[in-house]
Amino acid sequence: MKKSEIKLGFWSAIFSASFAIIWFVTFNMQDVFQPVPEWKNLKDYAEAFNISRLTLIYPSLLLALTYIIMLACTHRVLPEDKKLWSLIALSIGILYAVMASINYNIQAVSVRQSLAAGEIAGIEMFIPDNSHSIYNALANSYVYMAISMFFASFIFQSGRLEKWIRGLLMVQIISAVGQIGYSMMDISEIIFIASSMVWVVGAPTSFILIAIWFKKQIPERKTLHD
Repeated sequence: MKKSEIKLGFWSAIFSASFAIIWFVTFNMQDVFQPVPEWKNLKDYAEAFNISRLTLIYPSLLLALTYIIMLACTHRVLPEDKKLWSLIALSIGILYAVMASINYNIQAVSVRQSLAAGEIAGIEMFIPDNSHSIYNALANSYVYMAISMFFASFIFQSGRLEKWIRGLLMVQIISAVGQIGYSMMDISEIIFIASSMVWVVGAPTSFILIAIWFKKQIPERKTLHD
């Protein structure tokens, strides 16, 4: 077990928690930053659009990176008998990170520049405010993140701290089911919002606790009398 891997795992968990919180704040501040007209009127939409409305994509891009680093470090410091769960979690987490990175890069580059230039032909399927857009389809990347977190829960089995982490990670399957139900089966938006709060609260909290867990993995230095 290398101290550098533990240290990297600690900071990636801290940054993951931070980016998850910042995402939630910026998501709820979208209309405060820049209220926009109905997206179907693309001309008015483009004229009113401001980059501040896309603020939430930047912490999301960073979260995709730090989450994968956190899982990789977790896999490295675990004993052999737990590495199956960490490998499954990391593999599914990579699916999340790839989908999220593609989605938010499209927004940060193509959509932003097209709207700023008034080049609106054909971009309606990439507009986040269009609930039927490709953007919202790729937002199901968080389904994979939730499933990844669910499998990661089996890593943590003993002690009070690990039991808290396990519980917070395991219940993320609720947010996955809620998002699949809303996006693929048209269930009530209220149910979707309620299930999403499991991630909003549970994800950053679990990341903070995982950071503490990494701290506890540092071997104690032996004294001269040992």
